Amino acid sequence: MNRIKNFMKDNRKVLLLAVFMLVFVTACTSVRNSDGTIDKAMLITFDTNYLDCIKDGWFNVFVWPVAQLINFVAQYSDAGIGIIVATLLLNFGTAALSLKQQVASQKMQLLQPELQRIQGKYAGKTDQASRMKQAQEMQNLYSKHKISPFGSMLTMFIQLPIIFAVYQAVMRAESVYKGEFLGTSLFNTPMEAINAQQWMAIGIFLLMIVAQFASMKLPQIMQKRMKENSKVKTKDYANPNANKGSGMMGGMNTMMYMMLGMTILFAINWPLGMSFYWLVSALTRIIQNVVIQKFFIKNEF
Repeated sequence: MNRIKNFMKDNRKVLLLAVFMLVFVTACTSVRNSDGTIDKAMLITFDTNYLDCIKDGWFNVFVWPVAQLINFVAQYSDAGIGIIVATLLLNFGTAALSLKQQVASQKMQLLQPELQRIQGKYAGKTDQASRMKQAQEMQNLYSKHKISPFGSMLTMFIQLPIIFAVYQAVMRAESVYKGEFLGTSLFNTPMEAINAQQWMAIGIFLLMIVAQFASMKLPQIMQKRMKENSKVKTKDYANPNANKGSGMMGGMNTMMYMMLGMTILFAINWPLGMSFYWLVSALTRIIQNVVIQKFFIKNEF
């Protein structure tokens, strides 16, 4: 029972995200009939009126603009380029929030030794006064480096409707339904591609997984290199969980792998266009991480 409670506590962000994902899924409009065929009346074309589209579901407030952007770009290239352009513009629009969250995430990793020192200082002390002092010292550390431990929650919830808007746009944009990218349909799912041995589609899906993992793992790798280059010895503080990987860093790794697993689970059953979206988003985050490390983190630690 205690393990379950600890799991719920350490991974509340992922669990809350999963709940919100279910809420937004119920708000999405399905374009597939009960027999699996496509209801072409639900496709968004250049002639689809914005107000009429909203009448079919409130979430179309976000879906229609994204679908029309993909349709517009696709008429001059293809559906894949349309998704790439839409993804880049959406990432640019949320850059301020995502940049702040990534800076905070990297700072949190670099502060682990100091956080472990504080935890070790109060190890074994369960009285209320000691807990309050520990919380205050940790809060002072966060304030010093301008970090909000739960600041990423807002970013996650803002990004959530964007993810589902892109999902619905990929499902409903006429250019995606009719178009291709390098001879590969972006409307079919990776699972369908695996069953049909469509190697280009499978390659895009696998490349997305690699890029997602790299974008999540890169901050930790850069942090390790920064410590090595600074030639500062990191001590093993008296935190009993420090060497077991079950402290804050262990929780971050657990959340990272859970997020990656959820992405793979959704992507394999969603149109390949979503894998395209996640691939471009991951590559964008990798570039952002490099910029953050060079201009926002390096001189502070």
